[in-house]
Amino acid sequence: MAIADDLETKIEIEDAKEDLRDALHEMNNRVEEGVAKLRPDRGIRQHPVTSACIAGALGFALGADSGEVAFIGLLLLGGAMVLNREHLASEHRAGKSDES
Repeated sequence: MAIADDLETKIEIEDAKEDLRDALHEMNNRVEEGVAKLRPDRGIRQHPVTSACIAGALGFALGADSGEVAFIGLLLLGGAMVLNREHLASEHRAGKSDES
């Protein structure tokens, strides 16, 4: 009886260790995905034209001497951000339809 109980306990411990390893791998994958989403170079590499437009509009707005020119730069910046948002939304919708 004691040998059977000892064997069952060892099997339960091994199963628990395997479950913990699986949970740890899953958490590591989630953390890696979260960190990858926070990296700014990822967005720049995926959307280089949009990033360049935003950078140019922001530089134009901040470097302008007159208020009217700065306002035009801010409008350009807003337009670039709206285009970026629409582009990301269309990619998101396309991604959802691919998964279905």
